[in-house]
Amino acid sequence: MSELKELSWEVQKTVQPLPFEALERRGVRRRHRRQALTGAGVVATVTIAVLAAVLPLGNATGTEKPPTAGTPASAPVDQAAEKLIHDKKSGAVGIAFATPTRWASVWMSPQPGYTWNYAAVLSRDGVRTTAPVRKNQYDVLRVGDEVLALSMPTSMKGSDPTWAQAVMVGLTDQGRIEKKLRWAPPTTEFGDGDVLLASGTLRALNPETGTLREVKIPGIDNAYQPQRDTTGRWWLVGAKNSGVGNIYWTDDRGKTWDHSVISPGRMGGRLGVSPDGKTIVAIPGSKPGTTGDLVPLQLSTDRGEHWTTVATRNPTYLSSPVAFDNGTGLALYQGKKRELLRPGAGAAFTPPADLGGLTSIGGFVYGMQYNGNHAITSTDHGKTWKYFEPR
Repeated sequence: MSELKELSWEVQKTVQPLPFEALERRGVRRRHRRQALTGAGVVATVTIAVLAAVLPLGNATGTEKPPTAGTPASAPVDQAAEKLIHDKKSGAVGIAFATPTRWASVWMSPQPGYTWNYAAVLSRDGVRTTAPVRKNQYDVLRVGDEVLALSMPTSMKGSDPTWAQAVMVGLTDQGRIEKKLRWAPPTTEFGDGDVLLASGTLRALNPETGTLREVKIPGIDNAYQPQRDTTGRWWLVGAKNSGVGNIYWTDDRGKTWDHSVISPGRMGGRLGVSPDGKTIVAIPGSKPGTTGDLVPLQLSTDRGEHWTTVATRNPTYLSSPVAFDNGTGLALYQGKKRELLRPGAGAAFTPPADLGGLTSIGGFVYGMQYNGNHAITSTDHGKTWKYFEPR
């Protein structure tokens, strides 16, 4: 299954990723995702977009609480999607959580001619539904304390015929929702209710209308890992086609952008921002034309004003920075010695041997299983972990 997942990433991508992203997708995850999300999963992959916000964490995942008042006891499912999700040949390729009991996962099934079909599962406080089978991969993403599954068009051109199959599926206290995604012209600004997602191309999704549009940032060609903190600031890694990557942020929904260098002369990079926006964990990419180069794992506790290098590692195996409001974070190193590095928190933990990546919401941390179909979750900043299969 891992070879199919890896090949799927190669076939599906429409934007050439930076070298760092490609290494992470193939070498670190081999690749689970997305998203994704990126993503995250995705994870994802396609890299999944995540809104960083403080959330009530409730019960630990794997022990779903009963449906809350106003939540239907059941929701419609698609039989073709059910067949795909439960087929022995299918595999999970991404997951996104909004709370420990609200999540969405992506499943894919190999088809003749090196093609794939995709479906998604959405679970909300014990209520479950599915998203219909599509040829284009699903992205799953968090929107506040809810999750959405999106099967997006192949490109952001309005003339692309795959818009006809592009769909958004959610599960709320009112039940299941399904909307066609709608094309809109590119923009440099986006709405207050829009959610940003990116894997090269930066997009803004309006969850109320299903409108999806490309967002242009002056001076950059590619965008990765958009994250919003509780002040309303959006953060992301922006880069030119040459590969040099910086941290970008906007406080006015794209009217103006500021930026700072992650590490001079390095390509791409990865970014984790705490819910309050004060703590940032950053991993620069590699320097062009170098082999055996080490990159600094960097920590800031003052919104990027000052940085401390907490470790140096081979960039091929260093990934998944996440940050917490207490001034600490995590990063996953999958070299010869596997480590769950803990910037600002002390000695590294030993991660689960099959943990393929990290994403966080508040203090809740999760990732997909490497070469497997389980999600792996932690409620104590990576000290202990639980497994469950998100079907």
